[in-house]
Amino acid sequence: MNYRIIGLFVLLTLSMCSGCFVDLSAQSNCDASLLRMSTGPLGYQDRGDRCEGTYIKQVGSTTLFVASFTELFERYDAKSGQPLQIEWDNLATNTGVQIRALGVKQKLYYRMDSFRPAATTSYSWSTNILASLNILKEDIGVIGTTRHAIGQVERDVYLPLRISPQSNAERTGTYNLVLLPGVELSEIHISIAPVGPGGHPQKFIRDNEKLGYGYYPAERIIEIPISKLNGTGIYYIEIGAALRSGGISTLELWFYKM
Repeated sequence: MNYRIIGLFVLLTLSMCSGCFVDLSAQSNCDASLLRMSTGPLGYQDRGDRCEGTYIKQVGSTTLFVASFTELFERYDAKSGQPLQIEWDNLATNTGVQIRALGVKQKLYYRMDSFRPAATTSYSWSTNILASLNILKEDIGVIGTTRHAIGQVERDVYLPLRISPQSNAERTGTYNLVLLPGVELSEIHISIAPVGPGGHPQKFIRDNEKLGYGYYPAERIIEIPISKLNGTGIYYIEIGAALRSGGISTLELWFYKM
């Protein structure tokens, strides 16, 4: 079954993009919609270089969205007081980089947003809120995105992050894409291709490949390792998700490989 032939299926519109620049700007790190749903000292609020904390769960859920995209994410001891170093490869852009962490553990309604200026390639993330909430590495996903022209269209491009208690973290060459479905799925197919000069996918490295994990419950993360990519540049990923209740949801994303 080819998930790229969209005309043969019911396409379900995604209600949220976890990597998009929503309600954020260089003047504010905060998502205004979450500010309205947070209370108390550990609630989502402005903390200087970032907005961070817990919030009240929103009504409704997203069919499928990107919860994390990292090259390296090491375990950490938040109670040590040592900040986490987040690093990424520079992609020529004038729009800056949005760093976002969010809870992937069930019933953990947590988020951190920080908008970093253009040309920056690292961020030192204080772990004081993570320590106060006792949030472990397994409880969160982290993404970094920037706006970049692909062909004639400006898109959100993911920058695979290296997250470690130490700076200059080791490059692994393998990426971990983490998806979070809002509904139960029956199967996922993935396609990956480098993007050509005109902004279109070239020869597919993985073409409509079935994950075959067998079980995809709602609100449980789905980890997809990505490796054996040759060459620097923008890569395209297409995810086709078959819903247990019927129908197909598709998700497209672009990422930068140094």
